[in-house]
Amino acid sequence: MRQGTGSTGGDDAARGGSEDAVHGGATGAARCPHTGEGPLPLHRERGPGEDRGEGLPWERLRSQYGGLAPVEITPGVSGWLLLGYKENLQVLRDQTYFSADPRPWSPSGAPPARSGALARDGDEHQRLRLPIVEALASVGTPQLVPVVERAAVRLIGAVEAEGAADLIADYAAPLPALILNELFGLPDSYGRLLADLTARLWSGDPDRAEPAALAVRSYFQGLVVRRRAEPGKDLASLVLAHPHGLSDEEAVEALSLLWETGHEPTTHLIGNALLKLLEDPNVWTAYLGGTLTPEDFVDYVMWTDSPIRMLAGRYSTMDIRFAGARIRQGEPLLFGFASAHTDPSVARGADDAIALAGNRSHLSWGAGAHRCPATAFARELVRTAIDTAVDRMRGMVMAVEPPELKWRSSLSVHGLLELPVWFTPTGERGRSRERPEESRPEPVVTRWVRRRKRKPPAQGARYQAPLTKGGGTEDTDPAPAVPRQAPRSRPRRAAPQGSGARYQAPFAEETHTPDPLERLLETWRPRD
Repeated sequence: MRQGTGSTGGDDAARGGSEDAVHGGATGAARCPHTGEGPLPLHRERGPGEDRGEGLPWERLRSQYGGLAPVEITPGVSGWLLLGYKENLQVLRDQTYFSADPRPWSPSGAPPARSGALARDGDEHQRLRLPIVEALASVGTPQLVPVVERAAVRLIGAVEAEGAADLIADYAAPLPALILNELFGLPDSYGRLLADLTARLWSGDPDRAEPAALAVRSYFQGLVVRRRAEPGKDLASLVLAHPHGLSDEEAVEALSLLWETGHEPTTHLIGNALLKLLEDPNVWTAYLGGTLTPEDFVDYVMWTDSPIRMLAGRYSTMDIRFAGARIRQGEPLLFGFASAHTDPSVARGADDAIALAGNRSHLSWGAGAHRCPATAFARELVRTAIDTAVDRMRGMVMAVEPPELKWRSSLSVHGLLELPVWFTPTGERGRSRERPEESRPEPVVTRWVRRRKRKPPAQGARYQAPLTKGGGTEDTDPAPAVPRQAPRSRPRRAAPQGSGARYQAPFAEETHTPDPLERLLETWRPRD
């Protein structure tokens, strides 16, 4: 096989040979095909805020390694990092030499690093993917935009009176959870639960993250149980009702993957886009003036500040020669999206938003059979979220200088820990931090009722003539009193006891048994 910068060798997959010595032997770590250097370690611990947003030195790595670099993903686990645009695109599209299924590499099926693909191929992949694709396709712009706006306005309403907010913690982080929860047809309390669990997962504290991961799993298991019992027209019900007939476990995996691969990238795409508007006056002016459309702006952010820099997800199906390197069967490959987007072969005018307008050839949505199924969905969500924030937070400016911003300490995720801003406050102070969903007492309304005057008692023959002062009627003589015999009282007969459906004894009150989602909500304690 021949592909990529610096590729050499035949077109067919090469097996055996003495090249194992170049790459460390049958069990040794892979080495650079050009310099013979050892693998690049990706597992160095990075402290909070150490990352300034630049990531790895991509240009230097490309000049040193070419389109493919040997890396050590975790201690003792070697693999390959794709650096060139063509190399990344080829591996994304090719299902013959590269598989998304990690089982040939690891019998447990656990990938060596974060993966964004459904870990299956061929017919099995299509059977699991199609229910999600068709369910998301049913949520068009008329259905999605009001859901996004409601959630966005609710979050902004909690801080609008303060005139200050953290656009990550107060807005971009909880927003996808609230939206997805409503599309699942669940009350807002479960959306706040999912948003809080997500924040705990991202906290970096194992004591908080591990219980949160179990609770998130319980959320989706409970969602499937509830929608099996009470189907509707929501996303989860559409997935379960699909003709492919996913099992409960398969449905939990599919819905969990939709949340896992979509929530964090969506959060940081919103955050990175708002940061780009705030720190670049030219982009702000072009966006508000209509020169830069929302769709082109989202693609511009994907090119320059993609929320995902690196992603695992492919494994060699056989021993092959690729981009000048010898890759053995089962070795993992990592996508280097950040490096691909700065590749000189495609990165022309990368600093000019207008020059990149209409260029949708970035790889952030993936490519081939495993391309992101929620591309249109995510575009509309992010566009609406950005527009709502800009429209309702008037006069928004950054509260700190750009060098003071703190970034996620991750080589895979490119996003901010916080984005503090100031804006023109609106609304009433004192109520800004209340939860809008909590019920408040209804105002007392005074209703005035007009009373009708009583009519005088009717008189006349029909209603008995009025009596005279003597007790008799006028112009009549009193008649002699005739004694009347009292009527004989008859003993009352007891009514027969009711019988039949109409007279059945009242049913005993049914006791409500909480389902798994309700039990999860009862045990959940929100963060302070």
